[in-house]
Amino acid sequence: MKQNNELSIQNNVKLDLKDKKILLELDFNARMPYSLLAKKVGLSKQGAEYKVNNLIKKGVISGFYPVINVPKLGYKYCRLLVTLQNMSKEKQQEIIDYLLKHHKVFWLFKMHGIYDFLIVIWVKGLSEFREFKEEMENKFEGYIKRAVENIMTDVVHYQHRYLLGVKDTQEIHLKEVADLIKIDELDKRTIDVLSENARLPLVEIAEKVHESAKVVGNRIKRLEQKKIIEGYRPIINHAKIGYTYYKLFIELDKKVKEEVKKLKVYIKNNPLVIYLVEGIALPSDLEIEIMVKSNQQLFEFIEDLRFKFPTLIGEYQTVIFVETLKVKYLPF
Repeated sequence: MKQNNELSIQNNVKLDLKDKKILLELDFNARMPYSLLAKKVGLSKQGAEYKVNNLIKKGVISGFYPVINVPKLGYKYCRLLVTLQNMSKEKQQEIIDYLLKHHKVFWLFKMHGIYDFLIVIWVKGLSEFREFKEEMENKFEGYIKRAVENIMTDVVHYQHRYLLGVKDTQEIHLKEVADLIKIDELDKRTIDVLSENARLPLVEIAEKVHESAKVVGNRIKRLEQKKIIEGYRPIINHAKIGYTYYKLFIELDKKVKEEVKKLKVYIKNNPLVIYLVEGIALPSDLEIEIMVKSNQQLFEFIEDLRFKFPTLIGEYQTVIFVETLKVKYLPF
C-alpha cells in the first residue's frame, strides 16, 4: 500500500485544456518556439510561455530531451529487467546512483511488480552488453536476484495522447537499420548539449560547443533531416497529474501474421498507449506501455484486447513504472 500512497501524494496538479494541448504539441516537437506553440493552442506568446514555465515549476515537466536514433549510428538497443533482493533503502540508492552515473545507461526506470528496475543501454557489440551485466552483478553481488537480458528490435514511440483521448499520433521507430550514418565531434557535442535541455536556445548551444549559432543551427537541421534526431520530447511526471504508467507483458497465441498486424494497428489507435516494444528474449511476445487514470481503466483496456483478439491474446503480466530516473539518448 506504500506504492499507492507514494503515487497519490504526487497527484496534486490539475491541468486545464490548454495545459493538455501544450503537452501534446510539445511531444515530439519540444523545441517548438513559443510563438508557434501559442498559435497551435490558442494563446498569446506570453501566455504559452507562462503555461510551460508553470508546468515546469509544478513538476509536471521535469526536462526536455532529444530522441536520438542511435541504431543509425551502429549501436544496439539492449535492456535489463532487474529484480533486487536483501534490500535496504541505502543499498537501493547506491545502486541507483551507480546506474545514474554509468555512461552506458541511457534510460532508467524504477518499477513496482516482478521487476524493480528497467535499465537500457547502447552497445556496439553483444559482448559489451554481457560485460555491463557482469560488472553490475559483481559490484552488487547478493543484491541482484535476477537480471533478464533483452535485445530490442523495434521500440515504437507514440505521442502522449491520453490527456486528450485523441487517436491520431506521430510515431518514432528505434530499430536496427542497414545503412549507418557517421557523425563528427561537433555533432556529438551538439547532441550532448541538447540531451541536457532540448529547449535550450540556439545561441546558448553555440556558446557551449564553441561554434557560431549559424553553424550549430545547420548541424541540428542536418541531424534532423537524416533522422539522427527523430524528435524532442518533454519528460512528463505522470504521477503529478494523476496517471499510473503500466507495462503489459503480453503472450500471443496462434501468431497469425495478419492478426498480429491488426493488433498493432489497434494498439496504435488507442490513445492510452505510449510505447509498443518488440525484441529478442523478451519476457513475452509483445510489450505495451500505457497511461491510465485508474485500475478500472487498466482492466477495461486488457479486457477490450482479449475480446477483440480472442484467439491471439494469451497470458499477460503487468508492472508499474514508478519514476523515470534517467533519460539521455547518448552512447558516447
